[in-house]
Amino acid sequence: MRILFAGDEQPYSAYALKEVTRLAMNTWAEVTIMGVITGPVSHGQETPWPLEHPLHQVLHGYREDFLKGWQGEDSPYAFKNWRYEWLPVKSGLWEETLVCRSAMKDLKVRLRFGNAAQEILGESKEEEADLIVLGCTKGGQCQWLGGQAVPQTVVNEADCSVLLVKEDQPITGILACLDQSYISQDSLEMINQMATIHGVSLELIGLSQEGAMKKDVYRRLIEIGDYYEDRDIKVTTRLTEISEFEAVVAQELRQQLLALWLGKKSLLDRFFPRDWVGRFVSNYQASVLVMR
Repeated sequence: MRILFAGDEQPYSAYALKEVTRLAMNTWAEVTIMGVITGPVSHGQETPWPLEHPLHQVLHGYREDFLKGWQGEDSPYAFKNWRYEWLPVKSGLWEETLVCRSAMKDLKVRLRFGNAAQEILGESKEEEADLIVLGCTKGGQCQWLGGQAVPQTVVNEADCSVLLVKEDQPITGILACLDQSYISQDSLEMINQMATIHGVSLELIGLSQEGAMKKDVYRRLIEIGDYYEDRDIKVTTRLTEISEFEAVVAQELRQQLLALWLGKKSLLDRFFPRDWVGRFVSNYQASVLVMR
């Protein structure tokens, strides 16, 4: 699993990093921590990125906080493979040097320049990320510093799954909405990880249209319920008309993680306009996991 964490200098990003650490501890994922400088930058020949920019220190702090989360654990990100090797210094001269080749799992920290949302999306494609994690202000704002609609753009346009962590908002349960028969094993496992990490129950909602639900989708709903019960996760199931979906969510949910499957055959993706999910997660009060 490859996780891309995108953060800025605000508290909501530090809170989202905690979710990344929990996921990494359960999955031993390859992790990239990144930030984007959006203001004017003076490019020098030796220092293409301004080390005096506050984001530089913030990203360094995120790396340290991530690694500290493994205290008392065997971290797959620690550099332990130290050994002496002969390395060429110049033509005809070699030097024996103590080097550390690699950790078991990659932990990268990257800094990019440009439009924040587009740089995050670009990094996710280049790294072939399975999951993008980012935080935002809570409530109906769902923004980054300066009022940027970064979360909405990333959720709308990402090719991979996105976990949007609302600022300092605990998860008390998971509501997963199913409207298609094909659900990848990776997305099933992602919900399993979130339920295990937070020790919460799962409610599966099957979405129907005009009172009907395809037999294969209903069959899959039952199979998925059994899948999670076999993993000691408490599960309940029910059906909801898709036209009433937004009202149901707005009325009933408070601190539940909302999980949406939005694949190519998704009824939600066909029923609502392309930018619907970005606007929807902005108004939702708790964290949202969009799976693709």
